[in-house]
Amino acid sequence: MKKEDLLLQEELRLGNKQALESVYLEHRNAFVNFGKSFNLQEDSLLDIYQDATISLFQNFVMRQLVLESSSIKTYLFGIGKHLMINELKSRKKLYTDHQEHHEFEEIEIETVEQSIESKRLALGFELLGEKCKEILRLFYYRGLSVKEIVAVSHYNDENTVKSHKSRCMKQLKSQIKNDQG
Repeated sequence: MKKEDLLLQEELRLGNKQALESVYLEHRNAFVNFGKSFNLQEDSLLDIYQDATISLFQNFVMRQLVLESSSIKTYLFGIGKHLMINELKSRKKLYTDHQEHHEFEEIEIETVEQSIESKRLALGFELLGEKCKEILRLFYYRGLSVKEIVAVSHYNDENTVKSHKSRCMKQLKSQIKNDQG
């Protein structure tokens, strides 16, 4: 693993938006060229690339992802390939024969709905204060228990952590609800 890649990963885990922009710009053209083999239009590929880049950033920030055996580019293209396949599946039609009539039924609508929900969650999370982001990352993405959060943070006791986490979740739900309306 190259030293630059390790440093870039660290910056992404810290939530550095300039590091994200650097990744986005560095790999955009190669991704679009790669995606053309899937017979998707450039506009669709750019949308998919943006979604893949956001997913990559979320995985670094929220899950504190560490890539040990693959590069950021390989990981990003893997996410993108998965999204391209989902895009193709969502366009695919099922053909059923009913008394010599062919009916077309769209499938995989859930994938689109899940993508919209993920974007709402990410946007809501970004609008939270830093302390809320921190406690939610520790609990949900790093999987720490309330007791472990007390040990690694500035909180004095478990009740304070539970209370703060509860308030932050209410804020996040409110942000998501406001985004829908």
